[in-house]
Amino acid sequence: MGKTCTVFKDIGKACNDLLTKDYKVGKTIVEVKSTTPSGVTFTPTATKSGDAVSGQLEAKYSFLPWLVGETKFETSGSVSANIEAANALTKGLTCTAECEHKPGKNGLLQSANMIIDYKQELFACKTSFDYYKQDLLASASTCYGNMALGIDCTYSTPKGVLDKYAAACQFVQPDFVVSAKFADSKGKTLSCGYYHKVSPLMQVGVNLSKKLNKADVDIDFGCAYKLDKDTAVKGKVDSAGKMSCSYKQKISALTTMTLAAEVDVVNLADNKHKFGLQLNITP
Repeated sequence: MGKTCTVFKDIGKACNDLLTKDYKVGKTIVEVKSTTPSGVTFTPTATKSGDAVSGQLEAKYSFLPWLVGETKFETSGSVSANIEAANALTKGLTCTAECEHKPGKNGLLQSANMIIDYKQELFACKTSFDYYKQDLLASASTCYGNMALGIDCTYSTPKGVLDKYAAACQFVQPDFVVSAKFADSKGKTLSCGYYHKVSPLMQVGVNLSKKLNKADVDIDFGCAYKLDKDTAVKGKVDSAGKMSCSYKQKISALTTMTLAAEVDVVNLADNKHKFGLQLNITP
């Protein structure tokens, strides 16, 4: 099987990643990822936000070439686990079961999902069912040449209504991607994005979003530039008057550092500016 069809959630991903990734502000994050000789991958993460400090530990293990299990423990007392079987029944089919327990809640589990994901060259589909919320989620997408089209919806079985729905499309070329999306989730929203790979070193992107019940149009514009093979800088501005920037560098063979800042240019005198630091360590 060759390249699979773009899944619904990845339509417009190039522009979205450019405008959202590496902008974690208001917190300091340290993440260490290591793998034991037996094949278990441990990822402890510590996060400091204001005066609060939290952490989590993820453990991942491949029982078989097609069967992977993962569990996560948080300092809040929350525990989650999932097991994924990929290409076991047929090529392109992935089945995932996941559950979560939260402290202070009634019952052993508060969430239990069954997810089925199928991908082929010309189409992709995904469906999931939450046993506790009784919500059925489904999405599908198809490709024709350089075009990708997709739909997504959430159906509440207790209410018997369609809670959310969305449709999206994108046109892909080697140096640019144009995408559009219509979504109805607590109000109808129309958005479109444009991503342009200006050169191997520089990328730019712009996203426009409009809630149909309002006259305002939200705009985000950003760019990324690769200074060298280990260093990249990003910047973006939005219609709310927020200017953000990030600096990402591989400071050693094991460590990557990301610095981020968000400045409220409309209220420079106010103490609303945010800064962030993230360290990713992979021994």
